[in-house]
Amino acid sequence: MLVGQPESLIISERMETAPFDLRGQWDGELEDTLLDDLEFVWGPRIRLSR
Repeated sequence: MLVGQPESLIISERMETAPFDLRGQWDGELEDTLLDDLEFVWGPRIRLSR
């Protein structure tokens, strides 16, 4: 769902530069599956998933 959104570029950049901060900010805001799916597609060096 997020892949087609312009915000996904910013989220992807955060996955690369501050992955754990992104996960901390994400918790409780939106569904975790949205970030998990984007993480799977983007394939960052550090996995955020638990």
